[in-house]
Amino acid sequence: MLHEKADAEAILLDGERMAAVMLETAERFNNPLALPVMDLTLEKDILLRTMGVPADQTEAFHFIAVPDPERCAKVRTDVDVLTLPRIKANCEALSILRAGGKVIPVGMSIGPFSLLTKLVKDPITAIYMAGSGVEPEDDEEVEMIHTLLKLAETIIHATCAAQIKAGARAIFLCEPAANLVFFSPNQIREGSTVYDDFVTQPNLRLKALFDETGTDLLFHDCGELIPEMITSFGKLNPKVISFGSPVKLWEIEQYVAKDVVMFGNLPTKKFYSDEEVPLDGIEGRVNEIEEKLRATGHPFIISSECDVLSMPGYEKTIMAKVNAMCGCGKHAK
Repeated sequence: MLHEKADAEAILLDGERMAAVMLETAERFNNPLALPVMDLTLEKDILLRTMGVPADQTEAFHFIAVPDPERCAKVRTDVDVLTLPRIKANCEALSILRAGGKVIPVGMSIGPFSLLTKLVKDPITAIYMAGSGVEPEDDEEVEMIHTLLKLAETIIHATCAAQIKAGARAIFLCEPAANLVFFSPNQIREGSTVYDDFVTQPNLRLKALFDETGTDLLFHDCGELIPEMITSFGKLNPKVISFGSPVKLWEIEQYVAKDVVMFGNLPTKKFYSDEEVPLDGIEGRVNEIEEKLRATGHPFIISSECDVLSMPGYEKTIMAKVNAMCGCGKHAK
């Protein structure tokens, strides 16, 4: 929707025009929620800028050692995240939409663990070591990921607080990295607390902010998961939980509380490809999810996985499939 406009990049920096695109999108797809663009790089950008990394270096920057205490001290829950133009524009858009009253404004944020994985080149080794019982004081890499996780959590607290203050009624919190790529299922099943330490507990502390402000949590994890991971999300008590296409919703719904709406999860990242996802196959995929979930009695919304991958030159193909996804199905209205 944004890239239907001639000057999409400029709109991202203009809160009023961003609000208009969010509202237009919600109205086109008959959605009561208005969401900003899912850009999970913003928190890394403002975190590193706050720590003194030049703006033109933040995208490729990775820590190679534990940051010194002075740099860490610059990251606070009251840091002014609105100095980043993209975050400022998103907050302005949320404020405009809240005042307009036509839709429910929803904020967007990466989760603490997923931000941590963007801050180091090789988080997998250190996470495995932590899961094996290696303490921060015994290994510099383990100390580094513990330190960076705290910084990630702090800056996300600040960005979420800013969006809530601006008018967000809910936050779409995305933990795409909290999956089997980064965590050993054997360690988890053998009783390691590594998943709880790095994923569940930081998000629980963030959820406390949402609870204090009456903000709903929409939680997303698009990776390959085991039941123990899915069960842990119940501690967060989200209103909606969103999974990626590697997860079959009807197979894992037993691990999700019945009062939590399940959201997803057609393979929209592949909508650009007629070979992977043909247009005439959309209805069958929708019906499969619908029929199997209706049989469980679990509340659900059939929709995309975490995003619809944008591919230049395939805009019409992708939009045709999105329209089919939203308009087909045996119980479509």
